[in-house]
Amino acid sequence: MENLIEYLKSRLKNLDDIYFRELNIKNKKVFIAFSDALIDSSLVSNFVIRSLVDIISSDELEDKNNLKSKIEEKIGINSKKIDLENSIAINKIKKLDKEKDNLFTYILSGFVLIVLDENIYAVETKASLIRGISEPTSENSVRGAKDSFVENIMTNIGLIRRRIKTEKLEYKETKIGTKTNTTVGIMYVSNIAKSELVDLVEEKINKIVIDGILDVNYIQEYIEEKNESDFPVSINTERPDIVSYYLLQGRIAVLVDNSPYVLILPAFFEDFINNIDDVYQKSKNVTITKIIRYMCLILTVMVPAFYLSLITFDQESIPTELLTSFAAQREGVPFPAFIEAITMVFAFEILRESDLRSNKISGNTMSIVGALILGDAAVSAGIVSPIMIIVVALTTISGLTFSDINVINALRKWRAIYMIFASLCGLIGMAMATILFVTSLVSTNSYTKSFTYPVAPLNMTQVKKSLFTRMAIPKDHTRQKILTNNLTRSRE
Repeated sequence: MENLIEYLKSRLKNLDDIYFRELNIKNKKVFIAFSDALIDSSLVSNFVIRSLVDIISSDELEDKNNLKSKIEEKIGINSKKIDLENSIAINKIKKLDKEKDNLFTYILSGFVLIVLDENIYAVETKASLIRGISEPTSENSVRGAKDSFVENIMTNIGLIRRRIKTEKLEYKETKIGTKTNTTVGIMYVSNIAKSELVDLVEEKINKIVIDGILDVNYIQEYIEEKNESDFPVSINTERPDIVSYYLLQGRIAVLVDNSPYVLILPAFFEDFINNIDDVYQKSKNVTITKIIRYMCLILTVMVPAFYLSLITFDQESIPTELLTSFAAQREGVPFPAFIEAITMVFAFEILRESDLRSNKISGNTMSIVGALILGDAAVSAGIVSPIMIIVVALTTISGLTFSDINVINALRKWRAIYMIFASLCGLIGMAMATILFVTSLVSTNSYTKSFTYPVAPLNMTQVKKSLFTRMAIPKDHTRQKILTNNLTRSRE
């Protein structure tokens, strides 16, 4: 035991938050080690130490395994019902093998190590270091659930299981990161999700070799490594109701400890247009909302390019009175239309980024005042025309429809591509950019599935159900064939 204790002390000597205690209970030496930053001190003193005193004082320590059974009895755990070797994450106590188990990982995960008679035990005494469940910050809901994921993976699993109460909702986990030893898990409904998709995701996750996983985005980049598209092929969300909704479709959720976001895969292009809030609205009224979203997609990508095309190459397409108005507004502007447009788009993107990075108190004020002052000053100075301010403002407002940062960045890139093509070839250039855009979308695969489903490959049933409309829930009896073999929604 002395050699083991000296080994622990030598490896952890530079960690001032690690404490070592040697107790002498009824002439029996007991050594404990723990991280003061990670444990609940009241549990250590009131539970661990008192349990040790009671057990040793009762003279019932008959063999080297008796300590574990007594501590389990104190906390009400029936060791026969718990798989201590394979369910470490939910155990209260576990006997360790100093040759096979990483003792330091347990200490630095909120466990108390107990060394007694050459036996080592890890007792979970983790402190609550997580924030409470709060409302979503980046995905606001009008009528849906108001809870969001937190940085604890077990809490996140609980939020999902609250909604899907079936033994078919399976959870598998692994540890990734040689330094962080982060828990990464996948959830799926076994009788709905396709087994080949589950195997593919597990294979990709198990192949990850890295020193640390700090956020779910690490996993996203690894499992999407062959995705050359600008758009993501998985959904990143902080809302448990969204995850539950997609799990019941046959998709897979990837959870990462210490991350308040969950990945859903596979994802299709229409998923970033549609919104789960549509389910909470009357189905007949959703059509207008969806049409507005598709219009916003077109406007945020094409409006600046369309304006450049008309001003630079295709003036004959503009009515005479409107053309005269445009010419009068641009009189005195010293820059070409392309430079004028790209400058204002860049300026508005700076304002948007500053709003995202600033605190809530000053962010909105700064954005509104900055936009007003910037626009008014630029027009007054003759640097840009008033119509350009309107075009860029319409573009920016339309882009606010989308909340996923990867989608926003992809739209920014394609907006710039459209502007370049429009400034070179006018409306013909826009047509060329559209061909490139569509080609990029249809050539993207989302975990062996087409990213543009149900448009390509065409599935008219799904198009009628979800593309521009939403089928009423009582009439929607089937799932998407591309995601599951269990096509009928039933009670099974």
